[in-house]
Amino acid sequence: MKRKKAISVIAIILAVLMLVSLVAGMIPTFAYADELDELRAKKDELTRQVKEIGERIEGLEEQQANVLEQKVALEERNRLAAEQLEIIAAEIANYDELIEIKAKEVDAAKNREAVQLSKYRTRIRAMEENGGYNILAVLFEAENFAQLLTALDDMGEIMDSDKKLQRQYEDAREETEEIKAAYEAEKAVYEGEQAELYAEQQEILDQVAEAEERLEALEEEIEQAKQEYAAAEAAEQAAAATIANVIAANNARKAQERAEAQAAAAAAAAEAQQLVDQMTQANAEAAAAGENAPFTELEIQTVAEAANIGYVAGNSSEGFIWPLPCSTRITSRFGNRTDPFTGQTRYHSGIDIDGFGNDGAPVVAAASGTVITASYDGAYGNYVIIDHGDTSTVYAHMQALAVSYGDYVSQGQTIGYVGATGRATGTHLHFEVYVGDGRVDPAQYFSGMTYYNC
Repeated sequence: MKRKKAISVIAIILAVLMLVSLVAGMIPTFAYADELDELRAKKDELTRQVKEIGERIEGLEEQQANVLEQKVALEERNRLAAEQLEIIAAEIANYDELIEIKAKEVDAAKNREAVQLSKYRTRIRAMEENGGYNILAVLFEAENFAQLLTALDDMGEIMDSDKKLQRQYEDAREETEEIKAAYEAEKAVYEGEQAELYAEQQEILDQVAEAEERLEALEEEIEQAKQEYAAAEAAEQAAAATIANVIAANNARKAQERAEAQAAAAAAAAEAQQLVDQMTQANAEAAAAGENAPFTELEIQTVAEAANIGYVAGNSSEGFIWPLPCSTRITSRFGNRTDPFTGQTRYHSGIDIDGFGNDGAPVVAAASGTVITASYDGAYGNYVIIDHGDTSTVYAHMQALAVSYGDYVSQGQTIGYVGATGRATGTHLHFEVYVGDGRVDPAQYFSGMTYYNC
């Protein structure tokens, strides 16, 4: 009976050990599954952000956008890629640990099988050494019937124990095969996941390497662009100074003409007044001598009116109309704006009116006046300056001109066609307004404009 109890206790202990090992194996698996779900969620969000950045980069490249914007976008994508790589590394590490846990479960099952096999072999060896179940020996050795029944009962318990021991070994072996098969299946799944992660990791690394190459190229482009920008900026300032000089010279010429006209008018008035005085004196002398007056009152009045003639100033400007009928979008305002390369502010002498998609559309005179320049400049491209009297207007970057120097143009007349000649990053009209010798904000003369990317 003691042996029976001992066998029962051993069986219970083994069952408990198996249960504990199974529970211990399941707890970290659940924990890793939760962590993997969280990592996948983070990675999916990063993937979405990377896709958006990629689309933005493609859009910038298609639009031939500022290289600095491309650089910022690429650097942002590389930062997100680094976060993706960290998550992938954590996922791979989790799968490695899951595989290790499953391998330990297989080892534990094999150990349980080995214990049962050892017990079973020990019992078989004992049976071989003792000759197995010798029923005849039991019969002959029993001194009475009660002793025989006790011996047979003990023998039955031993046989039951042996059968149970055999079943435990067979169960342990089957459990090992099942756990091993599950391990092989899950290991294959985990390794497949890892293979995809390694491929994804390599793809991201390739993208980062490509981005780094692009960044290096952008750095060269930026440096070259800075030099070109500085040269173009100097050319534009020189062109602006030339235009200012042309307008100033034109205003000086008009002022000189006005002064000369005023002087001529004053001289003519003085001569007329002197003649009036002489005519009046002659009539007075004739009257004193009793003679007829040599000049009639009408003749004297006519000369007197001539003496009062004064110089009338030149034309005043009419109300302006919008110079580019096809578009009211302003892409750059008048005044100071930030230099995209140096970050410093610089002066913009007019407004830029967007002409995207409208190449060749008419540019019209904002007011009637005389064309004082119709020419080409490396910075302003094809440009026209119109004198309106007390104001002047400038139209630059036109595709072609429709007027010439000295032409008189009416308000609304076509003077050229919108384009991107000279220093221009896209089709647009650069429009300036001068009052006297100084530039003013053209926007003050108009309403209904839209401001875009200013």
